[in-house]
Amino acid sequence: MERRPLSHYLAPGLLAMSTLLAAANWYLEPERRTAWITSGIVLGALTLVLILVARGSSAGEHASAEARRSADSIRVGVTYAGLMVVISLGAKLATALGAAVDADFSRRALMAVLGAFLVFTGNSVPKTLAPLVSVTCDPGRLQGFQRFAGWTWVLTGLALALGWLTLPVHLAQSGTFVLVPASMLLLAVQVVRLRRTRQRPA
Repeated sequence: MERRPLSHYLAPGLLAMSTLLAAANWYLEPERRTAWITSGIVLGALTLVLILVARGSSAGEHASAEARRSADSIRVGVTYAGLMVVISLGAKLATALGAAVDADFSRRALMAVLGAFLVFTGNSVPKTLAPLVSVTCDPGRLQGFQRFAGWTWVLTGLALALGWLTLPVHLAQSGTFVLVPASMLLLAVQVVRLRRTRQRPA
């Protein structure tokens, strides 16, 4: 029997925990029902994604390794999203119950989780992009772009997480507004360069 990744269990568990936290928050602060309804819609969408992924996986015991890897990546993404929702709703619930919660804690934690997600994404980019045989550009340049994109997101995620864990909030926020757009711009430039070198048909 094939061993399932940890995200296979964490993703639904975090979504269930988020649902309980949203319900508890709604019970304690019914006047903020719009926020809790929005949280419910987000959780419903994430749950639907998991259900569709699970159906696709169960329908294909003979699914390709690429399809399984894609499903695992989606589950990991849902896991990170669920963790961010748990942190946010947990902090709100603690505040509603009268606990002394640092106002910046949930913000720092959310951004650190986002940084970790960017690191994961960067690490998986070279493995999940289209196979070389299916592209029309130079395979060597495509591999170079894949490595560049992966390292860009890994370093961006590390800087983002470390910045939010160590710097004052105003500096971390300013750094985020510079770092993430700069990374996206770098990748956009590389995409344009890659498209310009696309092989022409003979």
